[in-house]
Amino acid sequence: MRTYDIKKPGGAYVSCGEVIPEKAEKIVIAVHGFTSSKESPTVQLLMKRLPEKGLGVVGIDLPGHGMGSSLKEELRIEACLESVSAAEDHIASRFPDAEICYFASSFGAYITGIRISTEPHRGRKAFFRSPAVNMPSLFMRKDLTEEERAFFRELDEKGFAERSFDLGRPVRITRGFIDDLKSHDLFSLFDPEKYGPHSIAIARGEKDRVIDPAEAARFAAAFHIPETVFPGEGHSLSDDPGTPLLVADLAASLFLER
Repeated sequence: MRTYDIKKPGGAYVSCGEVIPEKAEKIVIAVHGFTSSKESPTVQLLMKRLPEKGLGVVGIDLPGHGMGSSLKEELRIEACLESVSAAEDHIASRFPDAEICYFASSFGAYITGIRISTEPHRGRKAFFRSPAVNMPSLFMRKDLTEEERAFFRELDEKGFAERSFDLGRPVRITRGFIDDLKSHDLFSLFDPEKYGPHSIAIARGEKDRVIDPAEAARFAAAFHIPETVFPGEGHSLSDDPGTPLLVADLAASLFLER
């Protein structure tokens, strides 16, 4: 994996890693989930599996994530959208004839869904893995646990607090990010077709304990998105060692469609 930074118009940086085979006609932007990074097992598997099929992969770190330059930028939804946009522009400048696609996991799928619905963009194929379609509700439940109450007390006292949802390295959350979530409901915003035809697919686990499977199913039905549901899998889609490879191959099939 070759690593580098992209400078965004506002001065912040996007940490990137890529594996792009020679003469690749399609390049996939891999957008990780909450608390994850471009070094995640999922992104690393994509960088091994997809180039074997002639697909390039560019993994990015979202703001506040990873261990590189992206970690220094505050996690805000607009900043996340800018990072995906910057990756698209960078790829297009280097490979002007290549088709751009998206592989987006969990929170990354939430961000990618917003981007393709609210901003001009270059990609027309998106694969959503365990998409966080109801991301705002993870922070704004009516009946809070004691741990969640402690989080909001710390947020009010210090101006920031950390959450991980037991998914990975804790991420710094500010009140601004909470406000962003309140104004970005994916069910209300999702409308990629206003920018032209899109091919979208979902893969998720039936036993997901992070994203409510009923909400994921409602999202797929509402927007007529085909989904592959793995009965024995949770949010990570990795309880069975063979599932990650199946998911990667499902995504590759979508990207390779003509």
